[in-house]
Amino acid sequence: MEMETAVAAATAEGHASESTAEDRLSGLPDGVLGDIVSLLPTREGARTQILSSRWRHLWRSAPLNLDHGSLCDHPDDFNSVVSRVLAAHPGPGRRFSAPVYHLWGGRATTADAWLRSPALDNLHELELCSYNYRLLYPPATPQPPPEAAFRFSDTLRVATIGECHLPHSTIQGLRFPKLQKLALERVTISESTLHAMIASCRTECLLIQNCSGFRCLRINSITLRGVGVRAYNYHKVLKIGELVIENAPCLENFQHAGFHEYLHISVVSAPKLKTLGCLYSNCNTTLVFVESTLIQGLRVHSLTKTVCTVKILAIDMSALSLDVVINLMRCFPCLEKLYIESIGSGKTNSWRRKHQTLIRSLDIRLKTFVWE
Repeated sequence: MEMETAVAAATAEGHASESTAEDRLSGLPDGVLGDIVSLLPTREGARTQILSSRWRHLWRSAPLNLDHGSLCDHPDDFNSVVSRVLAAHPGPGRRFSAPVYHLWGGRATTADAWLRSPALDNLHELELCSYNYRLLYPPATPQPPPEAAFRFSDTLRVATIGECHLPHSTIQGLRFPKLQKLALERVTISESTLHAMIASCRTECLLIQNCSGFRCLRINSITLRGVGVRAYNYHKVLKIGELVIENAPCLENFQHAGFHEYLHISVVSAPKLKTLGCLYSNCNTTLVFVESTLIQGLRVHSLTKTVCTVKILAIDMSALSLDVVINLMRCFPCLEKLYIESIGSGKTNSWRRKHQTLIRSLDIRLKTFVWE
């Protein structure tokens, strides 16, 4: 009997502990619980309504996170599900993510109605891009996104736009005062429109991926901390030929990936540049630090002044070459991390006598070396 009493007491204590743990979560203020719900995938966030009466109103009172990835298993159900979600939620919106091919053609009217819904008022994150493997490259006649997509320009903090054409008439006059991250993926946009869009926001992170319609990308921003440019010119549709970092006093991370017939990169002013990559041995990319260094591919053609700010460097070479690595280390004497990717090990690197004096004279600060 005493044993049964002890077991019953322990069980009751366990249930009380579980109840207390549940009460701690449910006892949080509505605002905190609403933030938690709005960070969940759409389907899971809506399902919190069935947990208890305490949670029943939270999903409708929390900012709406409408993410197509968690809504439905079959693409044909997407339109009806989105319409039902927007009708059920009073807003405001936090995030709206939808494949751009659901906004074209016969769906354009419905998409415009979605974007004008009060449930998306005060939207913070907008993602309009393609997740369809059949749309790896822009169509022959890319279409502009619905005009209503830009009614959030005053409140957007993150914007990802893909698989479309951005005409100057749409971007002209818009301002994005709160935009922190901007990504353009497989977008057709003119040079003047692109520069106007970058100038209209105080973004900290910029990604330009497989875009076309311009020959030169100029970076002039006092807020940018990271820039990524990615382009593969297999189909000769990518027209970018020059990238100029004219004035970027806060830029710390510059990443370039892809293969071009020719790309000229000029770094005029980036006094805080810390991370640089990727430099390729098998493409005609030229990197120039104005009044300092000229690197073509991975070959250093001139070195009048070292670049001491760069501490992280990534390079891609067809065959590992110690001579190339040493010359790059001379350009960037403050390197702390070096990442190398190569197809093969290359020829035997007889370095002991050749570089012995040089290595002893260098103040080598390298802490991490990764070779794949």
